[in-house]
Amino acid sequence: MFLLLVFLAMGAALSAEQDSSTLFRDLALVQEIDRRREAELPFFYNSSMMGGYFNMPSGKVAHEGVVGLGAARVHPYNIYGLNFQYFDRVELALNYRVYTGMLDPNFGHLGFGDEAERIANFKFVFNLPSDGLADFPVFAIGAEDFIGTQRFNSEYIVMTKDWIDWNLEATLGWGRKRLKGFFGGLAWTPWRKTGYPVLKNLSLLAEYDASDYEHHMHEHPKGRRVKSRINAGVNYVLKDTLQLSLSSLRGCALSAMGSIRYPLGTSKGFINKTREPILYRSPVDTEPLGLVRPDRDFVNELGFTLGQQGLDLYRVYLSTQGELWLKIINNMYREEPAVRERLQRVLAAITPSNINKVIVVVEADGVLSQGYTFRSEDLYRYRQNQATAFELETLSPMTNPPPRPEDSIRLFRRKKEVWLFTLCPRLQSFFGSSTGKFKYNLSLVATPEGYLFDDIYYETQLSYAISSSFQKLSSTDRLNPSQLPNVRTDTIKYYQTNTVSFEMAYLQKSWNLKNSGCFFRLAGGYFEPAYGGGAAELLYYPVGSNWALGAEEATVWKRHYQGLRFTNKIRRLHGHHAYYEPFLGVQYFASLYYTLKPWNLDFKVKAGQFLAKDRGVRFEISRWFASGLKVSLWYTITNGHDHVNHKTYYDKGFAFMLPLDFFLLRSSRTYIGYAMSAWLRDVGASADNGKGLYQTVRLERLQLKKR
Repeated sequence: MFLLLVFLAMGAALSAEQDSSTLFRDLALVQEIDRRREAELPFFYNSSMMGGYFNMPSGKVAHEGVVGLGAARVHPYNIYGLNFQYFDRVELALNYRVYTGMLDPNFGHLGFGDEAERIANFKFVFNLPSDGLADFPVFAIGAEDFIGTQRFNSEYIVMTKDWIDWNLEATLGWGRKRLKGFFGGLAWTPWRKTGYPVLKNLSLLAEYDASDYEHHMHEHPKGRRVKSRINAGVNYVLKDTLQLSLSSLRGCALSAMGSIRYPLGTSKGFINKTREPILYRSPVDTEPLGLVRPDRDFVNELGFTLGQQGLDLYRVYLSTQGELWLKIINNMYREEPAVRERLQRVLAAITPSNINKVIVVVEADGVLSQGYTFRSEDLYRYRQNQATAFELETLSPMTNPPPRPEDSIRLFRRKKEVWLFTLCPRLQSFFGSSTGKFKYNLSLVATPEGYLFDDIYYETQLSYAISSSFQKLSSTDRLNPSQLPNVRTDTIKYYQTNTVSFEMAYLQKSWNLKNSGCFFRLAGGYFEPAYGGGAAELLYYPVGSNWALGAEEATVWKRHYQGLRFTNKIRRLHGHHAYYEPFLGVQYFASLYYTLKPWNLDFKVKAGQFLAKDRGVRFEISRWFASGLKVSLWYTITNGHDHVNHKTYYDKGFAFMLPLDFFLLRSSRTYIGYAMSAWLRDVGASADNGKGLYQTVRLERLQLKKR
């Protein structure tokens, strides 16, 4: 018996030792896999601000949300570029390529200078190392200069393979059009693991340049000579932010480039939020309403505590059934979960014990966007860590705004601000005018706004031009004059004739229709520098829905270039000859909105009549990023039959909204916006008509998925 026990004990010990050995091997394998996944060779932008080497592309792309800005001297061109990683697999870039020493044949003598070309590039990656296929090459397809005149158009397929242990990267690809035939590249970072910062960030690069310099018809005459297809040089990347490169070019010149990159889509801002309110924890006071805790004292405590958290209390009602109804306005946080967390922490700590239920509605721009109904017992369990935030969200989900109890009495009412004043700078820009490549207007904008009678929103805007180069701009396109009513192409005149401009002054009233997810608004006044009139909008957007339906109509009059008067005439061109015809702007649209939540994507399809009486559809896609950055692309198809360079032109462009709190010490709901069309044309144009309902409600309910 004793020997049997010894035998079993030895077997168990050997088995435990073997299991332990296997466990450590498995842990070591997992650690090695994680190391390989996290290990990365440097990423380089080429001269076109696409992932690549010097001139050739590679299959690699930057991380999602990274923006890059660069400039290159690629004799005889100067190339300026902007790159944005829209998805982890989709890379977009814009270039402005200048033919140095080659005067523009049409406008060079007018001040435009050297000939230039605007270029758009894209790349799509099929597989990434993070997909779990680290040992396979990265495959991608791409195109350069794929819209517009396409003078430098190329299409290609490419694959890139990294050998992390050897600090080596290799690329092989094939292209057509300007990029003709096979191309390739090598990048070696031999001192990547060294402790010397300068050497650590230095890489040696070489590429086989397949650009068809000799036969490409749009090539600069001084850029056709090729002695060697091998471009070789060095690339320096400092802290994955600054990139500098120097290389040979075609065997007969040197090329240089510099760029900076920043993770704008994932950044938490340029400044730490040191003044952000701390999440509420104490004091805890659940004393019931009564003699010891009068209604007035409780309301004051509630208003002060919510205000400390960045939430303003505007209404408090109490029913005979012990139901508390609150109306709050969020003035600080961009996302709904942040508002909810701070709200439920405060309510869990100070809701009186004789309150059975707390109903909260959230208002934004005069619209009740959503609501919550909390049972007091659930709030108390949440405070005592007996219920998680997820459980409380399940028990008290976001709903359409609940109505006020019929038998309730008002405990508190705060009137909205009659007067709020904002002062900020504004930069407007035009690219590619006949008198110069870049024109700007820097102005100071004052925006008084507020509520009249606690219910009607108003907004006014005045601007003062600080510095401007708009004066020499022409309000007509010399090569491609728009033949539609000039609803937008004369915009420049509003800024040329006024140093001080009264741009906006309108009233707007919004309604919730029976708390059903239906919203309605009316607006009237001066909507923008060029137009004023009246507008109506109806929106159906229930809480919890990924989609919404909208309808809107606006009737507007054209404003004189100076002053506050309106005109019933508008300029139109026949060829280059200008004449004026009667005009009353009527625009109407039916809109479909859809949110693809896993990807933080918003889609919008707007169909109807545009301002120049052309009819069609505008498609818009917007991507939200974790930082609060929103980047939009749009394309409009109408029957306007506008022509640019002998081709039918459809309005298209991009826009972005950057949170202002990137530059602040605390959260803010204010955004800095910028939009740019490929051309300033009249086709697919619409007039502003106040604060849109969908944008208001969408921003209040914003919930971004963390990817």
